[in-house]
Amino acid sequence: MAAAALWLRPSLCPAARGLRTFSSVARPAAPTADPHVLSRSERPRRRKALPPRTEKMDADQDWPSVYPVAAPFKPSAVPLPVRMGYPIKKGVPMAKEGNLELLKIPNFLHLTPVAIKRHCEALKGFCTEWPAALDSDEKCEQHFPLEVETADYVSSGPSVRNPKARVVTLRKTEEWEKNKCEEDKAEYEWERSPSERSVVQTLQRMRASEGGTAPSREELLRSAEAQEHRRCVVRLKKEGETQASLAQYKEAVRRLLDLA
Repeated sequence: MAAAALWLRPSLCPAARGLRTFSSVARPAAPTADPHVLSRSERPRRRKALPPRTEKMDADQDWPSVYPVAAPFKPSAVPLPVRMGYPIKKGVPMAKEGNLELLKIPNFLHLTPVAIKRHCEALKGFCTEWPAALDSDEKCEQHFPLEVETADYVSSGPSVRNPKARVVTLRKTEEWEKNKCEEDKAEYEWERSPSERSVVQTLQRMRASEGGTAPSREELLRSAEAQEHRRCVVRLKKEGETQASLAQYKEAVRRLLDLA
């Protein structure tokens, strides 16, 4: 009788067995030690900061290897007691360590006499002797005309000099290029164009009619009216005629001729 009751209990009371099973599964396991977690005594110590480079430099240090190219001021690499800044309370200017004033200005630490001499020696292999017949600027301009293209940049950075401003383009004018017309050029160029010559001639006649000393060609082209006219013409040539570009060109011509 007792055996029969024990046999029927699981079928009559299934919840009891289910709860026992759930409680055994939901019971949190005992915490085990993580093999990847190190104790405080076993953790590696932080490396100490190395001394600055200036303390390890030799007296005959190869300086062009320290500053091979133009770079901001680095206090750990310059073995000089450089100071800069406004002195506070009648003291001395700030030292070079952490001095932002030294980062704002360009330096010439890469243009030492030794570095310049090495640069010249490296460029000698690409140079030829100067022709003895070219003994004047007029002859050089006649036989080897060159065009120098520069650009000005406005930027915000640790130096007042933009890296792009260091690039200067030299272009030699070939003989066949003199026969090129405006239609042969890949893009419109304002310099030495008929539009530029027309502006100069018109302004010169206007100044001559007013009396007084006529300004030079460069002064006329640097005026605000001439620069605005130049921008409008270049925009028309490159972007085409639109209502906005034609309106701007009209206003530029009016200001150029003092008709506004």
